[in-house]
Amino acid sequence: MEVNPALPGELGDQLVDLIARVTEKQGAPPFGEVLRAAMNDPGGGDLGYAAWQHATLVSYAFAAPNPDGRVWTLEVADASGQPDRFLGEVVGGLDAAEIEETVLWLHTPLIEPPPALFAHERDLYRMAAPLPVPAISKPPAGVRFAGFDVGRDAQALIDVNNRAFDGHPEQGNWSVQDLVRRTSLPWFDPHGVRTGWIDDRLVAFHWTKVHDASAPDGGALGEIYVLAVDPAFGGRGLGRAIALDGLEYLSRHRNASRAILYVDAANVAAVNLYRRLGFVTEHTNRAYRRTRGG
Repeated sequence: MEVNPALPGELGDQLVDLIARVTEKQGAPPFGEVLRAAMNDPGGGDLGYAAWQHATLVSYAFAAPNPDGRVWTLEVADASGQPDRFLGEVVGGLDAAEIEETVLWLHTPLIEPPPALFAHERDLYRMAAPLPVPAISKPPAGVRFAGFDVGRDAQALIDVNNRAFDGHPEQGNWSVQDLVRRTSLPWFDPHGVRTGWIDDRLVAFHWTKVHDASAPDGGALGEIYVLAVDPAFGGRGLGRAIALDGLEYLSRHRNASRAILYVDAANVAAVNLYRRLGFVTEHTNRAYRRTRGG
């Protein structure tokens, strides 16, 4: 197996075919949405590594910096049958590039990284529920729900996001560029970003998503993409209320019959909220951390 640096644009259909093979084998795409977006940004300063056997692409790893610029996220598509060897080569490349902190996300239990290279850090649940949910959407007293005006509300949404996810390695520390990248995705729907206001202050938002793939019953597949409440306004039932508002939007206006979400397993309050809304855990993604020289 020969491993060399390579960015996605250099690999063309071979990378497309590899991702399709790996997705079919493990039942989930090997690369998450954030890295997929970064893979389409040739000026992002990211890193990629390709493994070849007999002129066939058998593994690919892609790494990109998180918003804080210090920690990098790494994801891997492996069909080589030698993931430990491939990861060892990738780690060598990251060390040579002087990447100090790397978090490896695996969307499959089929790969267990060598403990000498990565230490398990946290789990991310994918939860799902049928729509519509039986609970009724109603804003708390003094709160009004609305859509999202990109030109008017962008900075307020970034501020709420960063307060709600302060210290979070992927979701925190958003910049305007991070928001622009997400609002430029083909599925972005400003009406599906539900916002909660007290007077003229944005205090919560629920960013929904509709997937290209359908739900098992043929209806649309929706997602709680981001749900954030300004910590200064916690304890008022805003999280539950705006979650229901977004789910109602997905069901009523986007014909979604199923919703999914991703939540840190350690965020017990959020997990319990979603369970009370009817969500159940159907898959677990795992994160592993490496410190250069550690």
